[in-house]
Amino acid sequence: MANLKQKLYLICSGLKQSKLLFLCICCCVLAACAAQFQRVHDATGDKKYVSVKFQRQNTAPQTGVVLVQPMDLQVGDILFSADSSFNSRVLRLFGNTSISHAFLYLGEGEIAEAVGSGVHIMSLAESVDESPLLVVYRHPQLTGLQAEKIRAFAQAEAGSKYNYLGIAKQTPYTITRKVCELPVIPRAFRHLCLNTMAVVQVTPFSSDRYFCSQFVVAAYRYAGLPLTNTPAEWVAPADLLHMRSGDIPSVVPIYPLHYVGHLRCKTSLWQRTCTLADI
Repeated sequence: MANLKQKLYLICSGLKQSKLLFLCICCCVLAACAAQFQRVHDATGDKKYVSVKFQRQNTAPQTGVVLVQPMDLQVGDILFSADSSFNSRVLRLFGNTSISHAFLYLGEGEIAEAVGSGVHIMSLAESVDESPLLVVYRHPQLTGLQAEKIRAFAQAEAGSKYNYLGIAKQTPYTITRKVCELPVIPRAFRHLCLNTMAVVQVTPFSSDRYFCSQFVVAAYRYAGLPLTNTPAEWVAPADLLHMRSGDIPSVVPIYPLHYVGHLRCKTSLWQRTCTLADI
């Protein structure tokens, strides 16, 4: 009888440890962010050592936040935002990111965005009022002609319906792709893993409907200046943000985006600081 009790105890202990291990693995997967191993020089410059660089969740460079005004924006600038709505919080939680939305500046105080009611052109002032976090990034190679093509694309697509099917395909991919972004996954294999998983779960498809980041990628592709060679349907708002200089991208950019500044900044679980840059 004593032996039986001991065996049952060992089995139960094993099950508890297995559940705990499974829970830990799940937490690691959900909290995973892409990392890159680098060989860097020490303070003397004589020796090299291996360091790990992780994706940055803060929307500003490490030097700090630069506050800008609407007059500082240019046609084609990419804006990222987050608000306090339930949908925004869920997107940030599952994407482990500080932003939940991406859209385009069209000039003359107007923006173009794809939201639940479709593609709309509206005033930047409305977006500033609704978004406690609003940051601007710019493509370094964008010309005036390409910027005009982006504006023409947005005007032509205004009224297009929202791509709910694309979001439905993106949702499971947003979660399972975290396996590919675990810090122990090498960079080259990470991109292969992400692309393979996207082919299986998302599958490229042609559509005249857009979700927010898909719309941004499609606009730049129409202008002849693709942001990435990755299909637009695979790209989430956070992927666009990480395609900036000094970050670790999940989706490989052709040219890294450059930070312009913040129209508004508010701290959150992911946006840890809004400290101003010393300029």
